[in-house]
Amino acid sequence: MRRRIALLAVAVAVCWAAPTESGSPAPRLVWTGPDVTLLGGPSRDGRYLSYVDPTTRNLAIREIASGRSRVLTAKPAGSGEFAYFSAISPDSRRVAYAWFNEEGFYDLRVVDLNGSNQRILYRNEEAGFVQPCAWSPDSKFILTLLFRTDNISQITLVPTEGGPPKVLRSLNWVYPKRMDISPDGRFIVYDSFAGESSADRTLFLLSVDGARERKLVNFPGNHLFPLWMPDGKRIVYASDRSGTMDAWELGVENGEPRGEQRLLRRDLGRFLPMGITAGGDLYFGLRSGGTDVFIAKLGEPARTARRATLRFPGRNSAPAWSPDGAAIAYLSRRGSENFGQESRAIAIRSLDSDDERELLPKLAHLERVRWSPDGNSLLVSGSDNKGRAGLYIVDPKTATVQPLVSESGASFRGFDGVWSRDGRSVFYIHGDREVRSRAVGAGRESTIYRGARLRHLAASPDGKWLAAGIGDNSIALVPTAGGEPRMLPFHGLTELEWGRELVAGKGAELWRIPLGGEDPVKIESPGNRDAGFSLHPDGERIAVTAGNAKSEVWVLPLR
Repeated sequence: MRRRIALLAVAVAVCWAAPTESGSPAPRLVWTGPDVTLLGGPSRDGRYLSYVDPTTRNLAIREIASGRSRVLTAKPAGSGEFAYFSAISPDSRRVAYAWFNEEGFYDLRVVDLNGSNQRILYRNEEAGFVQPCAWSPDSKFILTLLFRTDNISQITLVPTEGGPPKVLRSLNWVYPKRMDISPDGRFIVYDSFAGESSADRTLFLLSVDGARERKLVNFPGNHLFPLWMPDGKRIVYASDRSGTMDAWELGVENGEPRGEQRLLRRDLGRFLPMGITAGGDLYFGLRSGGTDVFIAKLGEPARTARRATLRFPGRNSAPAWSPDGAAIAYLSRRGSENFGQESRAIAIRSLDSDDERELLPKLAHLERVRWSPDGNSLLVSGSDNKGRAGLYIVDPKTATVQPLVSESGASFRGFDGVWSRDGRSVFYIHGDREVRSRAVGAGRESTIYRGARLRHLAASPDGKWLAAGIGDNSIALVPTAGGEPRMLPFHGLTELEWGRELVAGKGAELWRIPLGGEDPVKIESPGNRDAGFSLHPDGERIAVTAGNAKSEVWVLPLR
């Protein structure tokens, strides 16, 4: 049985090239396993790595040499709060981090490395999202990205002893993927779009008083994720100018580029720079492996599974059956990433042939897709190119996009939404407190259920019920016509889908959820199942995402 389940794995090898023209040594693996997350960075002395604990979603610290970890924050039990990006102070005594708070937006907070003295440095609902990127050399300021609800992102310095942030630069709807402050505290390097009509990114240097700015790289391609070397004379960054994602070095003197740019390491793959230590070690995240979509008989995946995807192996996830069961849509990864946010296309596979079409809707991010009842439209959760997120209707033939509901300040993943049975409206979760109904085309909207910590929406085939997760320990059955919900206990909830029956995900596991309150029944599923599954209209088949995608932390000496 184990051998059969293993057949679902998608093996994607990661091969390091020989030393490049720079003669730099090969990268070394620092951390691998299920607990790895890439939302933090190393301390300057190279002793610690900050990250988000994937189980509790608290801020945590890992001792690099010993491999021991400890949690620094305490998320209130049953809350939807969590830690996000973080940066360790130069003296390795404090950590600045983003915290999604009880009111539904992000704070900038600081905590000592022993978990004491937690403080809120910045809280403003209008900012919506905050990302601490680096500390100033004297630890008096934290270089922080604020993404406001009006689609303006701001490069700021937030005082560590309190006070309003100093805004250095405001960008209309775009935001840097990485920022860093020079070791002498005089300059900030960041990436952004190369021009108003270009989708390529390049590097910019900004003085800390905000008075002077210049572009550093003028080559075609994407140049991003810049970090200062400890001598303050060089910037290391990622670039795809040669067709692969490589590490490059650029000399800088007194705010001006100097000398020839130097290739440090070729073809680093899905490469996410995290920080450079005082000793010149570049720590970076690497996403390896991949996932694909498989079709199997419900309850018998090991014996009956076959891969549904034809092209781009190892890059596919989040399947959705068409209403007639003759086709399947899924998301297929393309391009570069931003610490979890990746570029995706929609692929549509006809099962009676080898026809696999690709749609490239003009959206910045696609999180999931659902077919309309008549099969003529796709409901897409995600975000557009102007910093707005929500739900969009995509034509499966032309890829044209029609916004259904989109808002500034919402998560780039958009809203969790499902079609009504007649296709005239869509139900969706707004924030984590309301289930709303919105008429397609007319824009009329009403609230049909109010709760707390709402997530994972699914609709019954007869159109009479919605299922919504309440945190990760129960499911609310909500009448679409209004009325009191019924509560079903289920601990560890991570997904919900409703075909001929209601099925819940619990990590890699799948469970049938009886509607009468009986105990859930576990369904056989592959041990390497990843997020995203869909139930066939015939009630006998299932499409699942499975594979061996993982994140790792590596170090590349740059001395």
